[in-house]
Amino acid sequence: MVLDTIMKEQPEVINALYRYKNAVFKEGHLSFKEKELIAIGIICVLKCEECLDTHVQKALELGATRDEIREAVLIALYLAGPQAVVWSKKMDQYISDDFNAGTPP
Repeated sequence: MVLDTIMKEQPEVINALYRYKNAVFKEGHLSFKEKELIAIGIICVLKCEECLDTHVQKALELGATRDEIREAVLIALYLAGPQAVVWSKKMDQYISDDFNAGTPP
């Protein structure tokens, strides 16, 4: 992954990125969980499977339900069209009725 290389060669850049992320994702007017749900919707448009895994897992840890994740996906679907959600087979697993919150795909 390119971030690993950058971290070795320019750790100050990656450290700054993580400081920014931590500042953005702290509790504020929106809860941490709400911010993770927003991130899931955006990830549907950006199509980053590693990001999807990270943010769905974090949302689940924060108490997000399958239905809340599904609504975040539906917003992405509405705003960006079907291509926003059909790119990852994992998405079906995350929002299906069979999804087990303890073991994401």
